[in-house]
Amino acid sequence: MEAISKHDFTATADDELSFCKGQVLKVLNVENDMNWYRAELDGAEGLIPSNYIEMKKHDWYYGRITRVDAEKLLLNKHEGAFLVRVSESSPGDFSLSVKCGDGVQHFKVLRDSQGKFFLWVVKFNSLNELVEYHRSASVSRVHDIKLKDMHPEEFLVQALYDFQAQESGELEFRRGDIITVIEHSDCNWWEGEIGSKRGFFPATYVVPYHT
Repeated sequence: MEAISKHDFTATADDELSFCKGQVLKVLNVENDMNWYRAELDGAEGLIPSNYIEMKKHDWYYGRITRVDAEKLLLNKHEGAFLVRVSESSPGDFSLSVKCGDGVQHFKVLRDSQGKFFLWVVKFNSLNELVEYHRSASVSRVHDIKLKDMHPEEFLVQALYDFQAQESGELEFRRGDIITVIEHSDCNWWEGEIGSKRGFFPATYVVPYHT
């Protein structure tokens, strides 16, 4: 996680980390004492007071949510929907919970001796980088599961042509129909809704709709 410092802070102990207002710090973990976080700045690592920083906002970070509550949130979501939370079994570390098939898989976010984050082999300087990488690379070694935002930004498009569904799961529409796009991570096929109908359609058949 990344955070922006709101005030200058001068370390008063060997295990603390000094910083200036406006700097971006990499939060490595959340200490058991919620008043202090462990962070890194310019290669140096130490404790920082939590009230001196503001965490960068991420829709996928849920903090101290339980494993059970994470599953409740994700079970009715789309494949690849995910969240990052503080680990219950290893306080101070992070876990990645992902909708996979009919269930939810939980991945421990590992750290090496240099403080880099990883799930398998590829390592990252921050949780943010890890999340972005796994939007296009599977988090699972068994299934092809790529991370997708739990609440993707929806927008409207208008059909340029008629589209007749060839397979189940496709969304049929007529030229001029207004479609709500709910998933567009694939550049060729988007997922959308028209009323109660939902399915996939070719992105080249639509243009942005402006009211």
